[in-house]
Amino acid sequence: MSLRALVPIAALSLLLAACGDGDDSDSAAAETSTGSASASAPAPETTETAETDSTDNSTSEGGETVSVTDVVGDKEVPVTESGIYALDELMGILLLTLGVEPDTTAAFFEDPLLAPVLEARSELVTAGSVESVAATQPELILGIGHPNSIEIHDDYAGIAPVVLPDFTASWQDQTRQIAQVVGRVDEGEAAIAVVEARVAQLAAEVEAAGLAGQQISIMQNFEGSYFAYGPTTISGSIAADLGFVRSEAQSSADNFGFIPISAELVPAETDVPIVVGVLALSADGLVSLFEDDLVSTDDKLAADVGDAWFNNTALGAWIVLDDLEAMLFDRGEIADVDAASGRFDELLAAIDAAG
Repeated sequence: MSLRALVPIAALSLLLAACGDGDDSDSAAAETSTGSASASAPAPETTETAETDSTDNSTSEGGETVSVTDVVGDKEVPVTESGIYALDELMGILLLTLGVEPDTTAAFFEDPLLAPVLEARSELVTAGSVESVAATQPELILGIGHPNSIEIHDDYAGIAPVVLPDFTASWQDQTRQIAQVVGRVDEGEAAIAVVEARVAQLAAEVEAAGLAGQQISIMQNFEGSYFAYGPTTISGSIAADLGFVRSEAQSSADNFGFIPISAELVPAETDVPIVVGVLALSADGLVSLFEDDLVSTDDKLAADVGDAWFNNTALGAWIVLDDLEAMLFDRGEIADVDAASGRFDELLAAIDAAG
């Protein structure tokens, strides 16, 4: 089995703000920010719980609108697939999966996995100021509900209607919400159905192989601070769908996908049958979880993977499934940066074939 390296910038940018806390019991209170695209900013408090299902469709004098509840609250926005500014790469990928090409996508995470996918299909620009977004005169602004975007939501709303899906909601719900906003409901359901069918097929193989019920650990080591990829990440949700179980520490409430794990818990948290280490980028280069003396790979199935394991999109799910097939059944290879664009083509082809 070939294990390939992938630079996990998206996860790294979120880890930078969280890496000072090693106590997994305090994960819900940890703060996150992006360390590559904007200044550090704590997650602002919100009083509303985001829902990813849109409610009523209606028609206003300006055209069709849809009522949504995003991470900020209730709002009514126009239904359009034109003039869209995607605030980050994850939203850009989500839109392209629906067959909608955003006018502009900002490289918020500076994610090398998604950059080539987006550059071949859309305009990818350096993430900038609110003024730079305004200069493009968008009709609609879409982005994941990252704390930094939430903090300046009102500034964006002064430019155009804004929708920020709750990133900790399922990738299916995020897809459905954006599909309704851009008028591509059927395309959204098609993408979800294709991925879920593949999950069901792999789950049947896991069951047949006697792997269902096995414990899996999904962790990352960033400069001596340890994090589990929680149940709201694409990897955590797919692991559950496939019939794997997680430890109590890795199943708790997470902070934008991450759960701090104290060093004292690392040996026990990685002493399980299946261990996935998400590669991290440090000043010294890529860091594998398995280079740490606290982690043993003896008598367990272990592999390094890349940042797609954080990517809550259909593409993220597709790559996680590819990686698990390679890891569990020695089919194919674990995805690297060069493979990402091809994997996206495969996903789109599967959606087209199912349609």
